[in-house]
Amino acid sequence: MGLDAVIIADIGQDQDGIARPGTLVSPRLGLNGKAATLQNILGTLKDPGIDLGPIEDTSKMNMWFAPKYNGIFLLSHLLKHGFKVALINKYYAGKERFRKHLDENPRVVVISTTFIHTKESLRRLVEDIRSLAPDIFIIAGGQFVYNSYIFRQRSREKDYVTGSAHEDFLFFGYREPSVDLYIIGRQGEDILCEALKRIQAGDSLDLLPNTARPEGDVYSFTAFSDEVKHKGKVQVDWDILPDYVFDAGVMPMQASGGCFHKCAFCTFRKDSRMIFIKPVENLVDEMKAVAKRGIRYVRFIDDNFRLEHRDLNSFCEQTVAEGTPIQWMTMIKLSALENTDLDLLRRAGCFEVALGLESTDPQVLRNMNKKAEPEKYGAVIRRLLAAGINCSCYFLFGFPGETDETALRTLEFIRSVQHPELPGILSWNLYTLIVAPLSPVYGPEMRKKHGITGYMDQWKHNTMDRQQANAFVQKAYYELDHSGPIFRGDNLDLFSRLAPFKRKELFITRYRLAKKAAKGRLKDGEAIGEFRKILTS
Repeated sequence: MGLDAVIIADIGQDQDGIARPGTLVSPRLGLNGKAATLQNILGTLKDPGIDLGPIEDTSKMNMWFAPKYNGIFLLSHLLKHGFKVALINKYYAGKERFRKHLDENPRVVVISTTFIHTKESLRRLVEDIRSLAPDIFIIAGGQFVYNSYIFRQRSREKDYVTGSAHEDFLFFGYREPSVDLYIIGRQGEDILCEALKRIQAGDSLDLLPNTARPEGDVYSFTAFSDEVKHKGKVQVDWDILPDYVFDAGVMPMQASGGCFHKCAFCTFRKDSRMIFIKPVENLVDEMKAVAKRGIRYVRFIDDNFRLEHRDLNSFCEQTVAEGTPIQWMTMIKLSALENTDLDLLRRAGCFEVALGLESTDPQVLRNMNKKAEPEKYGAVIRRLLAAGINCSCYFLFGFPGETDETALRTLEFIRSVQHPELPGILSWNLYTLIVAPLSPVYGPEMRKKHGITGYMDQWKHNTMDRQQANAFVQKAYYELDHSGPIFRGDNLDLFSRLAPFKRKELFITRYRLAKKAAKGRLKDGEAIGEFRKILTS
């Protein structure tokens, strides 16, 4: 019996970010044509004096190669409904396995667009699939499809800027991907099941709700309902998933869903009906379930871990009491950590927290509609690093109200919290503003208030333009010295076997060498010599 469908969770093009001369923003160091991960460094050194244990396959125990939650969720849902399906985590990296699945005569390819952000990316993916399977039925759904539908609706409003929407978003009739069926909505998994049933039976898809189908140069849309049926009740059934899902040893999980914040740069459609928080005991049971399947590291995908539910200490206490053998990281709001026992947090397995700080200027934060207290940032970060918990921070330069003075204030703040004397590692990603459709900053009210003109990455407003913001990101990248860009490629087992300050020295040295490489100043053999000194001393 053949497959009913193959799911594609992500495009998966190489995004290691290897440094090259002329690269401006956060390039990563390359080694022998690959990213300079710890496992690649050790494989290049081949020094018998360095013993961190076996060097595992580069596809194991690191965040880059971990499966995507959107694909896992769809796989679990379709398996529970009796469909025979396979999952491709990253299409281009997993293309050979996709070819093999085509030998099982799947009827359908299902593309999730959670990690697809432009129509051109989707179009190229579909073209590649068609080159291997010209007649296969292709269904696409997920965040980008939903955003395209909503943006199409809003583009009809008199004052809503459309920019280059026909080039970037679906349903505008310009160079559209050859997708057979689009599923539109927040919860498309039930519609997907019905579509697969009808395809199996040879029935018509014409009246299937919340869908769009191409008809020549236009689309035919069926009745749209924004009803929310399950609010967090549809969960991954870890026990029914095939073994290959667990091969990486790293797994994304979800402790809560939705977000009640309304940050002005965010493009996610906020809906209180989508908010849910898993009971602590259920979450701990899930962690134990994936541990039994070989998972040692978990990345919680929550935008804000457990939505500041004030039970972080309780969760940690139960995790410790149950002896859950999982190391984990998560995005969390800094205020949720103020009254948290950070030593307990580390003993509960937390090795990193991610913080969306964006800026340290109070007025810029108010303009972002972020309810934040920047004067508390430094103390919490210091406590985290002192507890040996790594801290990855996200900063956004150029939001309306940003000036040279406010941007420099944020840069000086990052410099002040690097703390080379503490065991935890500070990392960061530095972004410039994108005036993205569907975000509040894109709307006519904020455009008028702040004098915003432009679209996506071509913008200016009353206090800054894109080029100025880019200059501050570049300045920060080259001037910071005891921290570095977020790096997800290291084998976590190997990295954890280094002493804390060794890990930190390796991380910072790699960043320093990446900056030299980006400027074309790195000498042959210099990087490997530096790494040898660190790992053999």
